[in-house]
Amino acid sequence: MSDNVLNQLRNKRNRSTVEPRQDALVPKVQPEPQTEEQNSPQETSPVPATDNPTATPADTIAELQAELEKYPETRRHSAIVLEKDLDQELTRFCKDRGITVEVFLEAAWTFANADNALLEKITTEAKRRYDQRKRVGQIKRLITMLSNSSKE
Repeated sequence: MSDNVLNQLRNKRNRSTVEPRQDALVPKVQPEPQTEEQNSPQETSPVPATDNPTATPADTIAELQAELEKYPETRRHSAIVLEKDLDQELTRFCKDRGITVEVFLEAAWTFANADNALLEKITTEAKRRYDQRKRVGQIKRLITMLSNSSKE
Protein backbone atom coordinates (compact mmCIF):
# COMPACT_ATOMS: atom_id res chain seq x y z
CA MET A 1 0.00 0.00 0.00
CA SER A 2 2.76 2.49 0.92
CA ASP A 3 4.57 1.56 -2.31
CA ASN A 4 1.46 2.60 -4.22
CA VAL A 5 1.36 5.99 -2.47
CA LEU A 6 5.06 6.48 -3.16
CA ASN A 7 4.52 5.76 -6.85
CA GLN A 8 1.62 8.24 -6.94
CA LEU A 9 3.86 10.94 -5.51
CA ARG A 10 6.56 10.16 -8.04
CA ASN A 11 4.05 10.32 -10.90
CA LYS A 12 2.77 13.71 -9.75
CA ARG A 13 6.27 15.09 -10.02
CA ASN A 14 6.46 13.96 -13.64
CA ARG A 15 3.20 15.51 -14.82
CA SER A 16 3.23 17.44 -18.05
CA THR A 17 3.07 21.21 -17.86
CA VAL A 18 1.02 23.67 -19.84
CA GLU A 19 2.88 26.08 -22.09
CA PRO A 20 2.61 29.74 -21.07
CA ARG A 21 0.02 31.82 -22.92
CA GLN A 22 1.29 33.79 -25.83
CA ASP A 23 -1.76 35.98 -26.30
CA ALA A 24 -2.50 39.02 -24.19
CA LEU A 25 -5.85 40.10 -22.85
CA VAL A 26 -5.41 43.49 -24.49
CA PRO A 27 -3.37 43.18 -27.67
CA LYS A 28 -0.70 45.77 -28.27
CA VAL A 29 -1.29 47.45 -31.59
CA GLN A 30 1.85 48.32 -33.50
CA PRO A 31 1.50 51.71 -35.22
CA GLU A 32 1.72 51.34 -38.97
CA PRO A 33 3.85 53.78 -40.96
CA GLN A 34 1.61 56.47 -42.43
CA THR A 35 1.45 57.21 -46.14
CA GLU A 36 0.91 60.65 -47.71
CA GLU A 37 -2.84 60.04 -47.85
CA GLN A 38 -3.00 59.10 -44.17
CA ASN A 39 -1.06 62.21 -43.13
CA SER A 40 -3.79 64.48 -44.48
CA PRO A 41 -6.41 65.64 -41.98
CA GLN A 42 -9.40 63.33 -41.85
CA GLU A 43 -12.70 63.59 -40.08
CA THR A 44 -12.97 60.85 -37.54
CA SER A 45 -15.39 60.16 -34.78
CA PRO A 46 -13.87 60.50 -31.33
CA VAL A 47 -12.75 57.15 -29.95
CA PRO A 48 -13.09 56.78 -26.20
CA ALA A 49 -9.68 56.52 -24.58
CA THR A 50 -10.61 53.16 -23.06
CA ASP A 51 -11.31 51.78 -26.58
CA ASN A 52 -8.40 53.51 -28.29
CA PRO A 53 -5.23 51.39 -28.32
CA THR A 54 -3.07 54.49 -28.85
CA ALA A 55 -4.56 56.44 -25.93
CA THR A 56 -2.20 57.42 -23.18
CA PRO A 57 -2.84 56.32 -19.61
CA ALA A 58 -3.61 59.96 -18.74
CA ASP A 59 -6.36 60.04 -21.39
CA THR A 60 -7.84 56.83 -20.05
CA ILE A 61 -7.70 58.05 -16.44
CA ALA A 62 -9.34 61.35 -17.36
CA GLU A 63 -12.14 59.58 -19.21
CA LEU A 64 -12.72 57.14 -16.36
CA GLN A 65 -12.78 59.99 -13.84
CA ALA A 66 -15.34 61.85 -15.97
CA GLU A 67 -17.52 58.73 -16.08
CA LEU A 68 -17.10 58.21 -12.34
CA GLU A 69 -18.44 61.73 -11.66
CA LYS A 70 -21.78 60.67 -13.20
CA TYR A 71 -22.38 58.22 -10.33
CA PRO A 72 -23.27 58.97 -6.71
CA GLU A 73 -20.31 59.13 -4.35
CA THR A 74 -20.02 56.23 -1.91
CA ARG A 75 -18.63 56.05 1.58
CA ARG A 76 -17.62 53.10 3.74
CA HIS A 77 -19.92 52.58 6.70
CA SER A 78 -18.95 51.01 9.98
CA ALA A 79 -19.66 47.33 10.54
CA ILE A 80 -23.31 46.51 10.99
CA VAL A 81 -24.37 44.11 13.74
CA LEU A 82 -27.47 42.09 12.88
CA GLU A 83 -29.42 39.31 14.57
CA LYS A 84 -27.78 36.03 13.61
CA ASP A 85 -30.81 34.48 11.86
CA LEU A 86 -31.74 37.74 10.13
CA ASP A 87 -28.15 38.16 8.91
CA GLN A 88 -28.16 34.64 7.44
CA GLU A 89 -31.53 35.18 5.73
CA LEU A 90 -30.55 38.57 4.34
CA THR A 91 -27.19 37.31 3.12
CA ARG A 92 -28.78 34.30 1.40
CA PHE A 93 -31.52 36.49 -0.13
CA CYS A 94 -28.97 38.88 -1.60
CA LYS A 95 -26.60 36.13 -2.74
CA ASP A 96 -29.42 34.34 -4.58
CA ARG A 97 -30.16 37.56 -6.46
CA GLY A 98 -26.55 38.46 -7.20
CA ILE A 99 -26.46 41.66 -5.15
CA THR A 100 -24.72 42.79 -1.98
CA VAL A 101 -26.42 43.52 1.33
CA GLU A 102 -25.21 47.13 1.06
CA VAL A 103 -26.86 47.64 -2.33
CA PHE A 104 -30.07 46.01 -1.08
CA LEU A 105 -30.14 48.38 1.91
CA GLU A 106 -29.61 51.37 -0.40
CA ALA A 107 -32.51 50.31 -2.62
CA ALA A 108 -34.76 49.51 0.35
CA TRP A 109 -34.02 52.93 1.87
CA THR A 110 -34.78 54.65 -1.44
CA PHE A 111 -38.22 53.05 -1.65
CA ALA A 112 -39.02 53.40 2.05
CA ASN A 113 -38.00 57.05 2.08
CA ALA A 114 -40.46 57.76 -0.73
CA ASP A 115 -43.41 56.31 1.24
CA ASN A 116 -44.13 58.10 4.55
CA ALA A 117 -46.49 55.40 5.86
CA LEU A 118 -43.97 52.65 5.15
CA LEU A 119 -41.16 54.72 6.65
CA GLU A 120 -43.20 55.20 9.83
CA LYS A 121 -43.82 51.44 10.15
CA ILE A 122 -40.12 50.73 9.65
CA THR A 123 -39.13 53.40 12.19
CA THR A 124 -41.54 51.96 14.79
CA GLU A 125 -40.03 48.49 14.31
CA ALA A 126 -36.52 49.94 14.41
CA LYS A 127 -37.21 51.65 17.75
CA ARG A 128 -38.56 48.40 19.20
CA ARG A 129 -35.46 46.54 18.06
CA TYR A 130 -33.19 49.31 19.35
CA ASP A 131 -34.73 49.10 22.83
CA GLN A 132 -34.29 45.32 22.71
CA ARG A 133 -30.60 45.70 21.74
CA LYS A 134 -30.03 48.16 24.58
CA ARG A 135 -31.54 45.68 27.05
CA VAL A 136 -29.34 42.86 25.71
CA GLY A 137 -26.29 45.08 26.21
CA GLN A 138 -27.33 45.88 29.78
CA ILE A 139 -27.84 42.19 30.56
CA LYS A 140 -24.43 41.26 29.13
CA ARG A 141 -22.73 44.01 31.17
CA LEU A 142 -24.49 42.85 34.36
CA ILE A 143 -23.45 39.24 33.74
CA THR A 144 -19.84 40.34 33.22
CA MET A 145 -19.86 42.52 36.35
CA LEU A 146 -21.39 39.77 38.49
CA SER A 147 -19.00 37.16 37.09
CA ASN A 148 -15.99 39.36 37.83
CA SER A 149 -17.19 40.19 41.37
CA SER A 150 -17.74 36.52 42.22
CA LYS A 151 -14.13 35.71 41.26
CA GLU A 152 -12.76 38.10 43.90
